[in-house]
Amino acid sequence: MHPTDVRCRSPRRNLAMWMASSLLLAACGGAEAYADAESAGVAAQSLVEPSSESADRRIIVYQTTSLQLMRMDNQGTSHLVAQRTGAPEVSPDGDRVVYAKLPDGYREGDVVQRSELYVLNANSGKSDRVTEGFDDSAPVWTPDGRTVLFQSMQRSGVPSLWRVKANGKDLKQVTNVGTTQFSSAYIPTPALGGTLEWDADRRIIVYTTTSLRQGEDGEVRVISFDKDYDVASAYSLGTGFGPVWTERGTVVYSRNEGGRVVSVEVRVK
Repeated sequence: MHPTDVRCRSPRRNLAMWMASSLLLAACGGAEAYADAESAGVAAQSLVEPSSESADRRIIVYQTTSLQLMRMDNQGTSHLVAQRTGAPEVSPDGDRVVYAKLPDGYREGDVVQRSELYVLNANSGKSDRVTEGFDDSAPVWTPDGRTVLFQSMQRSGVPSLWRVKANGKDLKQVTNVGTTQFSSAYIPTPALGGTLEWDADRRIIVYTTTSLRQGEDGEVRVISFDKDYDVASAYSLGTGFGPVWTERGTVVYSRNEGGRVVSVEVRVK
């Protein structure tokens, strides 16, 4: 599996470049839910539309600058979900939200040694812990909404992707099983705080890694999964940042070349 048909284009602004905010909103429910959040003074950073099966449901959560995760009900009233949380992500069906949580004793400036994952049920408002005891972070849903991918270094001693079912079962290491960071088989993890983009129909993700050299671009990488979300293939598209999928099934990303930023489009098969 290799990329083909690479060509440079004029730069295109990434939505995330100008939507940066100290608050984060994730919503299911379309324009009405978005309007409710706006009227409550929440800065919108990402909006997730529901599938047709969940069009009558909605969930709005947002994160404050003090890392409080809040849930907004249908009347526009906000409720505290948890303290010291990471960025939330709404499931594809709009029923649940996965988020990372730091220990209760964590204080700003402390070294992060432990982070656990929780899933919030939109109907009950209850959160269930799905991982514990390690440095689990950056959770994202798989397109079928049954599984959560996340990052951990402590679990294996090597920065890796792991997966777990939304009920906390079937925990499994996905990348870098039995390898080290110095192995040719090592697959770098997504940069923390970066975006991980799914081509849901083909179970492929594209993401950017952290550069080992300050001021230089990281790698834009692709991982293809099988039906069980085990790795089928993984490779690099080269250096760059801000990769996104197009409706044509290509990946568009930016890259620094000779003091200027160019846009690259790659067809991924």
